[in-house]
Amino acid sequence: MKLLYTSLLVLLFYCTTNATTWPVSVANNTFSPATVNAAVGDIIQFNWLAGIHTTTCGSSLPGTSLPAGAAEWDSPINAGSTSFSYTVTTVGNYTYGCIPHFAFGMQGNITVSSVLPVKFGAFSVISVSSKALLQWETFSEESTDYFSIRKSADGTNFYEIGRLNAAGNSAIKRSYQFTDTDLGSFSKYLYYEIVSVDIDKRESFSVIKTFRNNNINKDALIVALSPNPISRPGQVQLKFNADKAGEMDVSIYSNTGQLVLKTKMAAFYGLNSGHLHVCDLNKGTYNIIFRLAGKKEIKKVVVL
Repeated sequence: MKLLYTSLLVLLFYCTTNATTWPVSVANNTFSPATVNAAVGDIIQFNWLAGIHTTTCGSSLPGTSLPAGAAEWDSPINAGSTSFSYTVTTVGNYTYGCIPHFAFGMQGNITVSSVLPVKFGAFSVISVSSKALLQWETFSEESTDYFSIRKSADGTNFYEIGRLNAAGNSAIKRSYQFTDTDLGSFSKYLYYEIVSVDIDKRESFSVIKTFRNNNINKDALIVALSPNPISRPGQVQLKFNADKAGEMDVSIYSNTGQLVLKTKMAAFYGLNSGHLHVCDLNKGTYNIIFRLAGKKEIKKVVVL
């Protein structure tokens, strides 16, 4: 029993002293980044930028989930409560959300792995001859079987695109690389992660990297806007691209040219999600003008 207690203390000390703090920005209708790969002992820090939101996981918000034994959380994230930190102590997958906007897609994911079986070093994704070259390092490996290379078009839903054999056991720095030759012609931004799998099928996750797909010729600002037409009361859900962090100006005009709504939306590098409240708009046709980093797009919507 004494040996077990001592081992637990050592593990707790190791996790605490090697903890990483992962910032998650809260604005619009989104948590950014939407997915965080963390290790036991790491801290998820939610930071308010705009809006009235919560960060909630557990019984307070049906539809969220967390591993058995992990502590639930429910905290406001608004102008009066601008930060909340949660320390992850249990391996597994966490799905959390914002209580007033959960049904509109304001959700986030945290994937937590144990300290072992691998300690990742540098990880980069660069464009080479219209392909994505992934390069990563490991500082140590223990009973590693292979690396699963995974890709996503939205930063949340990842799928495997290849595998590489791992070293097995190693105490030295090792380098690996993989080339993704199929970037497609739809998504301006792609997201990659490396997952090490050991012989017992335990997994360790790298950080997630955002990659600018230079194969995209059409440089669209607004990727998706729905529903349209809109039933009152309702919200317009949208996805938009941003080449750098900033703010997107949004103006809504009636069909007679009258400005009826003007607001700003936080923009993060990559694919963004957001929503516009149109509950107070009368029935009719409207033009929404979006401006971001010198780009301008106009979308016509109908309110029923």
